Amino acid sequence: MDIGKNEGLKIYVLADDYAGYNSLFLAQHGVSFLIEAESNGVKHWILFDTASYSEPILFNMKLLKLNPKNMDMIVLSHSHFDHTGGLLGIIKKINKNIPIFAHPDIFKISFSMEPEFLYAGIPPIGGGTKEEIERQGGIWILSKDPIRLVSGVFILGEIEREEKISFEKETSVHLYKIVDGRVVRDEVEDEIGLGIVTEKGLVVMVGCSHPGIISMVRKAIEISGVDEIYAIIGGFHLIDADSNRINKTIEALKKYNPKKIYAGHCTGLKAEAMFMTDFGDVFEKLYAGKVIYF
Repeated sequence: MDIGKNEGLKIYVLADDYAGYNSLFLAQHGVSFLIEAESNGVKHWILFDTASYSEPILFNMKLLKLNPKNMDMIVLSHSHFDHTGGLLGIIKKINKNIPIFAHPDIFKISFSMEPEFLYAGIPPIGGGTKEEIERQGGIWILSKDPIRLVSGVFILGEIEREEKISFEKETSVHLYKIVDGRVVRDEVEDEIGLGIVTEKGLVVMVGCSHPGIISMVRKAIEISGVDEIYAIIGGFHLIDADSNRINKTIEALKKYNPKKIYAGHCTGLKAEAMFMTDFGDVFEKLYAGKVIYF
């Protein structure tokens, strides 16, 4: 697959659990990014995840002077409600046919049982059902394999267990799903990420990194053939990890020598503090309303 290269890139943080100090922007549980990618002189607008609710995203877009109708495609990193809950409200504002890229298991029944039952998948009211999204113009593109979206921008596809680095083979979340009427452990195999090849190097974007942030970075390098990492952006899901797991992640990331690390959402305060200590100015905390220029 010829990935190509992106000629211009800007990323808007439309949603994160944190909105910064003295900010007019709204925070919420989850993430949502709007990617402005330019190729052959044409700008493409890619929405990556829709957080829990559409209203704060649309509010923040107004502050950033962004128009939902300009979006060209949507990518959903995985099924969890804090990444899909705003889909229906946003697609109604887009009001046109638009491709939605996701893993084939995006509609699975996923839940936790501690401390009590909690449905973790796409919320039917906010996220919408498959059929309702289609009625609003959504065109589902469900694939386990990598897909090139525009020049330099591609979906990683599923990170299979045998592709994962050893310490990331076990997920830290305790979730379950229904398969053939039976309750089994949910390893969140449906999570996909984005890779973007730029003049400065490879940019890797993730939602929650349930497959492991190191494994996702390795997959992006494998697909693109670019081993110079410029930036890693998203949630690293180390919020419930112990210091040993966090340190292993930090040491593995150091080998890639990223120029920038932007982390937030499910990364966790402890992990963020350790990242700041080890990476210094390379690390920046994500927050709603932040604009990342390349």
